[in-house]
Amino acid sequence: MAQANIELAQAATEVAQEAAAGGLPQLNVIADGSFTNQIAWLLVTFFFLFLIVWRSVLPRVTSVLEVREEKIANDLDSAQRLKTEAEDMKAAYEAAVADARARAHETILGAKDTIQADIAAAEARLDAKLNAKAEAAAARIAEASKEALASIGVVASEVAVEMVAKFGGIEADEKAVKTAVKTALSSVKGA
Repeated sequence: MAQANIELAQAATEVAQEAAAGGLPQLNVIADGSFTNQIAWLLVTFFFLFLIVWRSVLPRVTSVLEVREEKIANDLDSAQRLKTEAEDMKAAYEAAVADARARAHETILGAKDTIQADIAAAEARLDAKLNAKAEAAAARIAEASKEALASIGVVASEVAVEMVAKFGGIEADEKAVKTAVKTALSSVKGA
């Protein structure tokens, strides 16, 4: 018992020393330099957490990443398909526009040729009409000139008879006056 009392006294002194030292007794290990207990608990906790992460968290993360990868791959495939379709549509649109422009150009050229042909035909008809009118007018003028020249002899004879009667006071022979007028007119026509 004495031995027990000694041990009890020693334990009490140690506790009193520790209490006097202050702080937490769990951290006195650092001061003593023995980390074995803490390293052991660190390893146990690490492996426990590693098992939890490896068995439950990692498969979930992996499945989420696989789903994302698959979705991204599908989106890229879809985007490539849509891009190809858009390029095909663009090429078809450009071909349609070029074809429409070519047809419009041909239509314009055809309309221009038709209009020029119509204008040429109208000009030809107008020229023919004007030429016919000019010929008719020239014929009428020639006829009027002929009639005028034919009637000038009669008018000149009448004027000459009247002048001889008025200025000379005598009556002139109409036959002689007509012969003189004809001779005078023939010499004028010859000139």
